[in-house]
Amino acid sequence: MFFSLLSTGNTKTAEDVFKDAIKGLENWCIAFNNFFIILCKYLKFFIVFIMLFIGILTLLRLRGVYRQSKLMGVKKEEDSFRMPRLILGILYIFLAFGILFNYITYFLIWILDPLPDKLIYNFIDFSGIDPFYMNRIQDISASQFPHEKTIYYCFAIGSLISVLDILLSLWYLINNNRLINNPSKALGILISGIMGGILFGFTTCLPFLL
Repeated sequence: MFFSLLSTGNTKTAEDVFKDAIKGLENWCIAFNNFFIILCKYLKFFIVFIMLFIGILTLLRLRGVYRQSKLMGVKKEEDSFRMPRLILGILYIFLAFGILFNYITYFLIWILDPLPDKLIYNFIDFSGIDPFYMNRIQDISASQFPHEKTIYYCFAIGSLISVLDILLSLWYLINNNRLINNPSKALGILISGIMGGILFGFTTCLPFLL
């Protein structure tokens, strides 16, 4: 009786288990892809707020440094970081509104697109993947399955982290009016951001901020 129940299909073959695992993975990828799209909407306004806050804070700090220098009798010419801080503060405010209204995002996509980046695909290509499949994970518009979009979205997250590392490390290096506490760490973050941008692409994340 027991063996007759097994023969009627109450047990799953290895092929059925594999198909269920693939189906479960695809369902997870669908959930992740939806999460990523929602995350980008939140991140856009979060990045705008952070950049606007950094820009205003830089200008306010510049004003405080200027007042202190004036009281101490220091000439404007002797404050070598005054002009870079002024430019940096205005630039971050300009970037904040540009990302909010999308015109800076379009400009960055246009100006950064010719750069040689997205070299991560070169490392993946060494494994002998079918070029047709490679095209589906390189171009999200050509993706056919959820896991292909998930791979692209993961690379977009790496691209976004790299761009933020570059922006924040530059602000830290230029805006600090005293001896930088940990210059090697700041330079390390800047270099890692550049390396991440080369690997994952400087523009991979930008279309999702539109």
